[in-house]
Amino acid sequence: MRRSLALAAACLMASVPAPADDMVEDVGEYFPTFFAEMQDVELDADKAYVFGVGGLAIIGLQDPTEPFMIGRYVPPGDPYVRFYRGAVDGDFAYGGAREDGLMVIDTTPATQPIRLAVHGEPGMSYEGCALAGDLLFACRHADGLEIIDVTGPQVPQTVSEVTGLVNSWDVVVRDDLAYVADGLGGLAIVDATDPAAPFVLATHPTAGVAVDVVLHGDIAVVAMGSAGLELVDVGDPAQPATVGTYDTTGLAITVDVDEDLAHVADWDDIEVINIADPAAPVLVGRENTPVRAMGLAAGDGLVHLADWSRYRIYRHGPSSKGDIEPPLVLEFGDVPAGAVADSTVTIANTGGAPLTVTEVLSFDARFEVLPPASFVVPPGGEHPLTIRYHNDEPGYDVTVLRIDSDDTDEPRHLLPVTGEPDPNDLNLGDPAPPFSLYDMDGVLHRLGQYRGRVVVLAFFANW
Repeated sequence: MRRSLALAAACLMASVPAPADDMVEDVGEYFPTFFAEMQDVELDADKAYVFGVGGLAIIGLQDPTEPFMIGRYVPPGDPYVRFYRGAVDGDFAYGGAREDGLMVIDTTPATQPIRLAVHGEPGMSYEGCALAGDLLFACRHADGLEIIDVTGPQVPQTVSEVTGLVNSWDVVVRDDLAYVADGLGGLAIVDATDPAAPFVLATHPTAGVAVDVVLHGDIAVVAMGSAGLELVDVGDPAQPATVGTYDTTGLAITVDVDEDLAHVADWDDIEVINIADPAAPVLVGRENTPVRAMGLAAGDGLVHLADWSRYRIYRHGPSSKGDIEPPLVLEFGDVPAGAVADSTVTIANTGGAPLTVTEVLSFDARFEVLPPASFVVPPGGEHPLTIRYHNDEPGYDVTVLRIDSDDTDEPRHLLPVTGEPDPNDLNLGDPAPPFSLYDMDGVLHRLGQYRGRVVVLAFFANW
């Protein structure tokens, strides 16, 4: 006779409880038919310029509920060249493509934008940039800040370079001052009154790695990845001073401010923070995004999001729709072979209307969804969902549950589920098994030869 185990799920939820109404509602979405990894959004009049893998897409915004594709620039020869961040002025777009250079795109033929120039020396890595009249301020990571004359966009001309920075990611310019998100260097303020002879006026260390910055009056709002936001008083730009911080739940990648609201693309979600009192920022809205919140731009009460493979528009305010808030993952933990384990997860509704879950489907018979698999969750309410795991034999079991609902921006959610853990998994503090790897030069490295030293392995990517 099989034993039945009652096990609690190890569900990785956000570090703050979901409010009854998350105060962020989806307005519209554009789902490209081409491969895209959207990184950055820049707004100009009734258009959005979206930078990412595959170049530059121009999105029409005449009706925010139905954004549509106007045109697209595709890098010749390599459609997977990635634009990370950019700037626009209505007729031209400037895209930082890291080692592929800084590209100047003529957007006047909006349906078929044309590349006019590629600027940059070999080895330079271009990221964020900002326009100030005919000058473009371009961040080059470890190579500092470059000021470029784009009066003739076909032939951009370097005016000057600012060295001595640590790792410049992005920049905003106001009144001849450039405010640079300088990575581990924090916030750097560059005086460019004379563009031919700029100099670092001040540097200000931040609590985390500064990757984006926006100005709100005399406050520089700095996004710092896992350290969240830092609000720096730059009323006296020669003596910047931190006045407040806010630790977001994820990775604060980009930030923009509309009125007194700071909107943060936070990797797994959008977070809206009221910074009317910069010494006491307050969370006033939060919405899980279906893919990866990378870049955003805010204005006129709307938030435009580069959500990796989608372009989405949201607004801050009371919600009129149901909004699903499922767990991020379900892990059963140790379940003996031949045993059955039940685990209950919570499906929440953080919207302002009832949410109907129409179906919960398992793709593996060993993971059984106990009825009812369709239900209604009231606004601000929760509903338990029980999953039964039949561990038929030893081994690592993994699947996903598909949760279908009438949530308008996340109608289909995939919930990863693991049963008996992989016996080869390593836990924190476990000794690493011996292994060997070849480096990019073909040299063999064995872990044992590095005994007593710190070894860092980076899989896929790191930031």
